[in-house]
Amino acid sequence: MRFVLAFSFCISAFANSPAKVLDTALIRFEPRSGVTRWIAKGLNHSIGFTDRSTLLRLGDRTVTLTLPGSSRRARFDGTEPLVSTNYFSGSHYASVPTFSRLHRMAVYPGIDVVYYGNGGELEYDFEIAPGANPSAIRMRFDGADRVRLNQRGEVVLSLGAGEIVQRTPVVYQRRPSGEIVAVKSAYRIDQRGDVRVDLGEYNPEDRLVVDPAITYSAYLQGSSPDIAIAIAHDANGNIYLAGNTWSTDFPVTPDAEQLTYGGNSDVWVMKLNPSLGSSAIVYCTYLGGAAIETLKAMTVDANGVVYLTGTTNSSGFPVSSGALQSTITSNTHAFVTMLDPSQAGSAGLIYSTYLGGANTEEGDAIVVANGKIYVTGNTTSDNFPLVGASLQTTRVSGFDGFIAEFDPTQSGASSLIYSTYLGGSGQDLPHAIAVDPAGNIYVAGITYSNDFPTTPTSYQPFYSNNQQGDGDGFLTELNPNTGVMLYSTYLGGTLTDDVKKIVVEPGGHVALAGFTQSFDFPISQSAYQPAFKPQAACQLNPVYTCAPNGFLTILDLTATTPLVQGLVYSTYFGGTGGDVVLDLRRDSAGRYVMGGYTLSSDFPVTANALSSTTSGFGIDGFIAILDPVKPPSSQLVYSSYVTGPGFQVVYGVDVDTSGLIYAAGFSTSNLFTNGVLDSNKGKMSGFMLTMTLQ
Repeated sequence: MRFVLAFSFCISAFANSPAKVLDTALIRFEPRSGVTRWIAKGLNHSIGFTDRSTLLRLGDRTVTLTLPGSSRRARFDGTEPLVSTNYFSGSHYASVPTFSRLHRMAVYPGIDVVYYGNGGELEYDFEIAPGANPSAIRMRFDGADRVRLNQRGEVVLSLGAGEIVQRTPVVYQRRPSGEIVAVKSAYRIDQRGDVRVDLGEYNPEDRLVVDPAITYSAYLQGSSPDIAIAIAHDANGNIYLAGNTWSTDFPVTPDAEQLTYGGNSDVWVMKLNPSLGSSAIVYCTYLGGAAIETLKAMTVDANGVVYLTGTTNSSGFPVSSGALQSTITSNTHAFVTMLDPSQAGSAGLIYSTYLGGANTEEGDAIVVANGKIYVTGNTTSDNFPLVGASLQTTRVSGFDGFIAEFDPTQSGASSLIYSTYLGGSGQDLPHAIAVDPAGNIYVAGITYSNDFPTTPTSYQPFYSNNQQGDGDGFLTELNPNTGVMLYSTYLGGTLTDDVKKIVVEPGGHVALAGFTQSFDFPISQSAYQPAFKPQAACQLNPVYTCAPNGFLTILDLTATTPLVQGLVYSTYFGGTGGDVVLDLRRDSAGRYVMGGYTLSSDFPVTANALSSTTSGFGIDGFIAILDPVKPPSSQLVYSSYVTGPGFQVVYGVDVDTSGLIYAAGFSTSNLFTNGVLDSNKGKMSGFMLTMTLQ
């Protein structure tokens, strides 16, 4: 049996100045001779391990952690070797082995302790063998001004103006059926001042599992508001982020494509390598002109090249020499940009162009496949550039969708190899795009057109909102080589339904996520949440005030009997206050990772949540994982608020082949115990985190 306590030192109060990016250098454990048997070094602090205690040094303060009643003869052992540390002192040189974990065996009978770094934090696990007594564990902290439990049940050590925080233990067991059962756990401080852990009933035959660990976290900020919109990763451990900034001092790097702030609001693009600690920012640039740029979407290819789309009304937006359009009218237009962070300065701008006609455009989603760039958004221009076998050659009315395909190896007009309008007589607003291995394009969003084009085999061929005037979601698949619409359907109920993201599954099914205000949204029998949570509140208010729920829907576009076979899976997701899914990814196990925001105090969370309750200050972000294949009672693999005082939104999520989860967004408060936000409290600051489910 394994029981884990996550111990995180809050070191931000001891930093010299507010950090632009949270310092999270990797903690390394090194053997020593003498009384101090091992040391661990991190930013702003060092840790020493003796036979009697663990000493944490913060500036001129030292806190000593002892385990009363433990064995002083317990053996230390470094595990998971890292690259050796080299020391130079005059003519003397030494190479010292380093490790990512420090294991101390049998500190109590049948109980080991494993110390390890988690970003810039020290954490330790108590590993409890079958038959061992967890109540033997005692922790004593000396050197602090005060030791107390806060309202969250965390141990707080006061050190002058600073604090050290030991997070509350969160323990659960997974039964053979897949059901997650929480084990009650809490700290208490006994009469001697020792910190103890109280556990509720648990099955000693089942493995105990702990809360997920944040493996890296960062604030991405200048002195003015900043927002992270999108996040991605590559196979080398690099993290890519992009968003919007109003800061003249955003942390750009010397090799940036654009070193200075353009004005009003700019796009920013960043490449991070978490293993480099305080030097984690590998590349960062502004992107924009003197007017307003708004980033809507980013994607990254296998080579680490970044692709961006959004809107600009700047005449000086950076465009490449091979741009389709190098100038714009006085209106707002879409942009499409290809940026290589491995190339310094202007050489990194591989392809960049305006995209639009005489009126207005917005680029909302972007994807890359087979060396081509695919973009979708909306336009009000009658002369939007059309190329190839366009599905629709004229704008019908108002805002129509557009779909465009670029070849960035070509220049000028040759770089646009396909484009078309998409829409009906109302407003049509695509928000998501995907491409399958055959090169077919999938676009989804919201339509207010009762004559939006659909196909005979569509799951829902008719508009649901003739009476209300609210929009339906839609999904359209087309072949850009032939201009043929392969599949197109509405998706929705009586009120407003909006698709924000698409994922094309390897087997050909298509997953959609977004939000719905419809109590009659199509839901499958296998749904995790079959009922619309805000329904009771909606009955007491006019329909236009009805709060939404998120949704996850999977369609089979090949179904010959769409109403019977077309809906593979569909569920509401959320609470009674209002919830929106903004991003969606599928992991290697076929589970869906969702991110977004919620106003619900009863948002569904799991026992292993990072934050199981709302802060109660307003909008909270969330991260959730659903497994549609499992029985409804065990489909919610993970769900947590991302919360703090103020407002938080998770705009982007990602997941890699190992299951590491990435998230990015903005917060107006301190989310991480070891983070440092700008002194301008309440302003928007971008954040990102990576996390694992242990």
